[in-house]
Order: sequence, then C-alpha cells, then structure tokens
Amino acid sequence: SDLLCPFASLEAMALRSARLLRFAADSSGVSNRLLLTLTSPGEAIFVKKPVDSVTVPGTEGTFTVTNNHSLIVSQLKAGVINVKDGSESKDYFISDGFLFFNHPTDSSGCCTAEVSGVEVVPTSALDKDRASQVLSELMAAPKDTEWDRTKAQLGAALVNQVIKAAE
Repeated sequence: SDLLCPFASLEAMALRSARLLRFAADSSGVSNRLLLTLTSPGEAIFVKKPVDSVTVPGTEGTFTVTNNHSLIVSQLKAGVINVKDGSESKDYFISDGFLFFNHPTDSSGCCTAEVSGVEVVPTSALDKDRASQVLSELMAAPKDTEWDRTKAQLGAALVNQVIKAAE
C-alpha cells in the first residue's frame, strides 16, 4: 500500500487542478464583475467566481467590497462572510484570515477579491450544540498557568463566534 501513496497523491493533485481549471473557466467572458476567490489551506471554495459583493469581518469592523472598490488588504477576524450574487446569498464562517482586493489586470473591468482563511466553512455546517459543549469544557478546564488562561480566553472568543454564526 506504501507504493500506492504517491499515485493517490498524484490523483488528488490532478483532481484539484481540474477543479481549479473548471473554476477559472467559469469566469472567462465575464466583464465588470467582482471575481471572488475564497480559500482555506484544505479547500478552494470559489476561484474567481463572479459575484455582486462580499461582506467580511475585518479586525476594525465588518465591511463590504464590490467591483471597483478601492485597493485594500485587510486582516480578518472570526465571523461570518456573506457572498451575494443577484438574489442569492451564502454565508461562511471564517476563523481568521486576510482579504486582498485588486483592480483589473486586463480590459475585463473585473476586480478581484481574494479571501484566505485558516478555516472557512458554510455556516449551515456549524453545530451550535457542540460549540456550546466545547465552550463549557474550556471554561471548566484548570486555569493554573498563564498558558491555561490564555488558551481558555482565545478558545472562548473563537467558540463564541462559532455559536453566534450558527444562530
């Protein structure tokens, strides 16, 4: 089975490449739209998907970008990303990350918004009850050391955002 691992890895890489090419093809021929790329280390949720807007939880507050927004690089905090395209609206939870907004590099008039997060999941996949259980465990854990207190404080902040996003 050890001999098959490299081939499984190559197959997975080929599938990811095909998926990226499929996504890239979806944006060809589009003009004057915001092209959204939404990724985490394990998954590309969108690659240059034409959308109307994306609302993100910046560290200085929530903000929305549309096509032709001013250039921006922003650190993101735990919270909800809202993607709007026409009458469709989809929400994703992000643990933290960055947004990079760039103007068009061609004549399409399409700006790009690249959102990269440590964890990005649809809010519909969040389990509020499980998050509440984790929060209880964090609060009940010993807080004898500075590390224990810091871990509980940071963990509670993140889990509270998961609970809020799951509502």
